[in-house]
Amino acid sequence: MATRRPPASDLPFRGPPEELRRTLYLLAIVLGLLVVGALNVLAYSTGTRNLYVQVVLPVTMIPVLFSLGWLLSRRPLALPERLMFFTVNVQVLAQALLEEMQRPALSGGSDLVYWSVVVNVMLAYLLFPNREAGRYSAALFVLSVVVPWAGLALGGGAVSADLPRVQLTVGIVLLFVHALSWYRGQFEAQRSEVRVMAQLAHTDLLTNLPNRRGMYPAVQELLTSGGAALLLDLDHFKRVNDTFGHQVGDEVLERSARLMEAQLPPGGKVGRWGGEEFLMTLPGLGAPEAAQLAERLCQTFRTQSMVGVGLVTVSVGVTLARVGETLPALVARADEHLYAAKHAGRDGWRDAPLLDGGADGSVSAFPDV
Repeated sequence: MATRRPPASDLPFRGPPEELRRTLYLLAIVLGLLVVGALNVLAYSTGTRNLYVQVVLPVTMIPVLFSLGWLLSRRPLALPERLMFFTVNVQVLAQALLEEMQRPALSGGSDLVYWSVVVNVMLAYLLFPNREAGRYSAALFVLSVVVPWAGLALGGGAVSADLPRVQLTVGIVLLFVHALSWYRGQFEAQRSEVRVMAQLAHTDLLTNLPNRRGMYPAVQELLTSGGAALLLDLDHFKRVNDTFGHQVGDEVLERSARLMEAQLPPGGKVGRWGGEEFLMTLPGLGAPEAAQLAERLCQTFRTQSMVGVGLVTVSVGVTLARVGETLPALVARADEHLYAAKHAGRDGWRDAPLLDGGADGSVSAFPDV
């Protein structure tokens, strides 16, 4: 069953790597603990009574200390991220309520609370899908607007023009944050779709190897810098399909792909060229190394029994790339050598066409290159 991809509006921002986030959280917690300690020392030394500094901050440090231990134990980040997010929200709400209780008039002097709201909302967009973060942003903004006006309704007092200005400014900022997050989600969704489409266009879905189109860059590298190419074909593969069915044939193709991948030297690449044919590119390899690899591949298939089928051998055409030649010319020459291996009895490799008197399977010295 296909899995439904979430809509772009639900995609979160791509956060930084986990180790970087862990380090940043640890630094933020240590810095926060130092600040809380310094504020309390200052408050007690001056004899100042501040409920937020002396009560709210120390109490909210309890979940912060728990998060610190969690982070140091190298556990997953999801729990401390959400716990610290909740703690910061409690601090912002407590600060707003205490300021409203202490201020005799709505003078607009609570800018710090509103910008704390902005910071919290930005953090929410980093931790949660856009839709959830948008709901949180709207709820927090409404709360930050309602609390001051509710204080006015209950206690009376003068209203400064700064208050609606600050509230309007913060509202606009939050709208921009949401819009940027939404556009980022759209961009990420489109980029993901393009990446998937590109992968599908260049990948054989059965074997998960590059398909013919996906192998073009590798062949072009050979034609530019030199190297060897191997064209491989599974022997009597039509009999496998006719005798055991196409599902078993697909399993043989998948298993063959893994065997070929396992024999790849550094820098080499193998792809499904079509049907039961595979193309292997080997940049920088000369004739002796290519011949050894071809023989090793044939030997591997001779010793690997396919489930439900038995042995499936392979024939290989080997050739060297000529710098500056065309892709069709390279593949045609490899195909000619592959046909020679088939004509010689299969389960082997050739690096040149069979000549008159050459049907004994003798190995040439790459006279064509």
